[in-house]
Amino acid sequence: MQRDFHHRQLWQIYIYLCIEYDEHKMKSPKILLQRNPIFAHLIRFISNNPLYMHGVILGSSVVVAQLFTVATLPIITRLYSPSDLGILGVYSSTLSIIVVVASLRYEFAYTLPKKEETAANLFALCIILLIITSIAITFLVLFAEDILIDYFQLDTLGLYLWLLIPGFIGVGLYTILNYWAIRQRDYRRIGATRINQSVSGAVSKIVFGLFSYGPPGLIIGYIISQIAGIGTFSRAMWKIEEENLKKISFDGIKSVAKEYKNFPLFTLPQQIVNTLSLQLPILMLLAIYDTETVGLYTLASNLMVLPASLISYSLSQVFIGESSKLVRENYLGMRSYYLKTFKDLCLIAIPLIGGIALIAPFITPIIFGESWTDAGWYCLPLALMVIPQFTVSPITRLPLYGYNHWMLIWDVIRVCAIIIGFYISRFLLFSIMYTLTVYAIIMFAMYLVLVFLDLKAISNFTSRVAMQTEQ
Repeated sequence: MQRDFHHRQLWQIYIYLCIEYDEHKMKSPKILLQRNPIFAHLIRFISNNPLYMHGVILGSSVVVAQLFTVATLPIITRLYSPSDLGILGVYSSTLSIIVVVASLRYEFAYTLPKKEETAANLFALCIILLIITSIAITFLVLFAEDILIDYFQLDTLGLYLWLLIPGFIGVGLYTILNYWAIRQRDYRRIGATRINQSVSGAVSKIVFGLFSYGPPGLIIGYIISQIAGIGTFSRAMWKIEEENLKKISFDGIKSVAKEYKNFPLFTLPQQIVNTLSLQLPILMLLAIYDTETVGLYTLASNLMVLPASLISYSLSQVFIGESSKLVRENYLGMRSYYLKTFKDLCLIAIPLIGGIALIAPFITPIIFGESWTDAGWYCLPLALMVIPQFTVSPITRLPLYGYNHWMLIWDVIRVCAIIIGFYISRFLLFSIMYTLTVYAIIMFAMYLVLVFLDLKAISNFTSRVAMQTEQ
């Protein structure tokens, strides 16, 4: 509460300074506010709404990071071929799937404990699990390489398979620390790490590309883009939580492992299936077509997702923190908070994502080069999937309301539907455009179902807590 008050104070001071600056000029913010009541109302609205205040704080950093990524894409696409980007897509998809088990998703529970000492023990548990799973992944990659390549059809990665080890360790550690920052509602630091990730990752890819490193350069740049910020989070955590970290004990770790066992039991399988469903298109496209098609799809996906994620990521991070607070302190406000956020995201998603999809076929060859022309056309069917993904994914928190198993069931059905859709496309010898359309329709339908599940879970949670309160 005090932190929100400080944020409003800083915002008001900033507006005051802007108004006082050169008030005699026609472009003065004071005249702008006087002549534009809508703008003045917007500022007051943001100042008094924690979601959007924190969204502005985090979002401004994310905007800078994503704009830098978008700005460097035309350079990267001229240094690497669609096939190179396809290999990166296979690597990132594989890493995304296996890194889910890094700490058995206990980090998802990090925002729930009321006592900082309990949260510190939960953090220690996550680190221990990360060490164990990292050793297991290292053993599999180094000593069971042939089995992994044959069984999971990872022959495309070939000599780059060992890069899964540093990627796994780095991404796993960053995720644990990031959720600590979310618990602390340290959105400024989260935003700063996003900028570091974007800049360092893009610069690395460009440098490696100039020296013609090919796929290894893309992969190393990707790893850097995923782990930058670990040092920032670590220093901040030690500075703030030093006393609580010293209270970590074996009994405390054992206690939190038991208390939050639903996360590895239900959230972990759900997250594995969830990640698998998101990464399946790349793996399925590789099986049906080739690495060039995967590379074109990867660029098209980035074109659709990156602009939307400027807002979606920011509000997702804030929604986790604010909804966790509402669950603990004001559960009656959960439904209205969910619906309001969903409505606002819909109003943003349709014109933003739809507009990008319509112009993508014409601007892609100009910006990224003639070899990437088909990627612009891929954006048209993908828009049907990205719009509901943008509006629903940031605000879906079924585990928070005690319905981990619902999320798991939904994800299992989604994976099955996606696999069936791709196999039908393969059997009927569909072109890539028809295949992507089938995939997008399936995803659209599944996200509509997820909205219904969210509202039902919130309603049940509210009724349950109300009954417990009355008793």
